[in-house]
Amino acid sequence: MKLFIAVPVYNRKEYLEITARSLFECSNINKAEIVVFNDSSDEFDTQYLHKIFHAGNVKIISAAQKIDIDVHYYEMMKTFLASDSDVLMICDSDLLLRSDTIDYVLNNFSKTDGFLGLYNSDLHRDLYFDGEFVYKEDVGFAGICVSKKVLQSFIAGQDPKARAIDFKFSDYLLDNNIRIMVAKNCLIQHIGFNGEHCNDTSVEFSSNFVPNSEFNKEVISKLMPIALKMQSSMIKHLLFCDKYRRHGFFVHQPHKYLAKERRVKELMKYYEQKYPITLSKGKENGSF
Repeated sequence: MKLFIAVPVYNRKEYLEITARSLFECSNINKAEIVVFNDSSDEFDTQYLHKIFHAGNVKIISAAQKIDIDVHYYEMMKTFLASDSDVLMICDSDLLLRSDTIDYVLNNFSKTDGFLGLYNSDLHRDLYFDGEFVYKEDVGFAGICVSKKVLQSFIAGQDPKARAIDFKFSDYLLDNNIRIMVAKNCLIQHIGFNGEHCNDTSVEFSSNFVPNSEFNKEVISKLMPIALKMQSSMIKHLLFCDKYRRHGFFVHQPHKYLAKERRVKELMKYYEQKYPITLSKGKENGSF
């Protein structure tokens, strides 16, 4: 299996340097093709990107002008589909990776239906747990891995300029009975708290990430107080300010909300019947 790691980049130099360092601390990184997609950043140039993404297996593609984030993702997917790689991994430029991330993907992707998430986000609802993976209702694009076959089918029906392509992708997976399987324990952590789609009212910081290197520990120890404070602000905003998020589709689009809830209940029952949790012999006998 050949892994294609796409790194979308737009400014935010301080996060990008952390992401690049943790990426190159991953074992077996030499087995992956790495492509950095620079969306016309003005904080740095291509020479700087070559400096921090210093391995020989890195390619840098720079856009001539700023484009919408969804269009950027679409272009990354098309580039992957034109490559000879088998699996696309999207590594946003504000992620911290464990050093065993690449090993995990290589060892576990074959257990999936063509989709594997590396980020067990608290903001995305769990549908089922099979012992190794959590099955989600939806996911963002940060840290997802997807097969060429699944992505080709999805892209074929998409408008290149469509909005919210990540949610459309989640809906596509559910509608086609492709499990949105996510690692129980995160292989990556979101560390960027201010960006195009992220601010103090939408901070995403998972409690399921366990650092496994000195660099990981150093970064997390610095970010934890900031993340907890911002999550507190986000909760207050959702409860008292943001009526749309608080009530969601139930009030604004009830037909869509109810249809999705029915679909979710059907999937939960289907997962429970088809993928029952199996305990080891020792656990069945009451010993742990």
